[in-house]
Amino acid sequence: MNHLPLNIAVVNALKNTKGIAGATPVTNEDREQILICERKAEKRSLMGLGKVINTGVREILKCEAVYVALTQMSFDWGCQATLLLKKEDQIVGEEVRDEARLLELGEASHVWIMHKNFVIYKDRIDFPRDVVQKICHFEIPGLAADWFRPGKAAVLIASANVAVPSTLGDVFLKERYFDNCDEHGTGTLLMGIDCHKRPGFNNNRISKRGENEQHTTKS
Repeated sequence: MNHLPLNIAVVNALKNTKGIAGATPVTNEDREQILICERKAEKRSLMGLGKVINTGVREILKCEAVYVALTQMSFDWGCQATLLLKKEDQIVGEEVRDEARLLELGEASHVWIMHKNFVIYKDRIDFPRDVVQKICHFEIPGLAADWFRPGKAAVLIASANVAVPSTLGDVFLKERYFDNCDEHGTGTLLMGIDCHKRPGFNNNRISKRGENEQHTTKS
């Protein structure tokens, strides 16, 4: 498939998003390098508490087209959790970015809040024993790109999702695509675009008006 029209539309849409300073397609060769960075990062622990698996980046790298964007502090990530704590497949802790929900949870007896907005559900986990004994792991999930507005190119897109790379991945992407940018407050995100729906993947469909509609395909 010729991705040139899609690349132009996606890059322009990303650059026109508040808080994004630059964007470009990721080469197929660099996908493997990004995965290598994530594998290295996964061998390290988070705050000494346990292993981190970046499932979001892994899923994005499987997409038909992948893009990298340079983010600034003004970029709005929305209220989706960018970090989860899982016991097998169950979420036992998560980052809560919605202030109203965080206030509500703060009054609940079954939760414990650490680092301002990371919620531990005490009724689902023996904390910190389960983490120390590696019964649990942290996960960086993929996120629906519900802020993405590709305009007329929406007809070409079946799904659009984003992921946050690790620090190692962020450094690699900045060196490779953004002249080794180290400006304070900058980061990177990876966007995966599929032109056809994939079973078992979060198919965050974009309408013709650029409005997103959530569709999760059951495997």
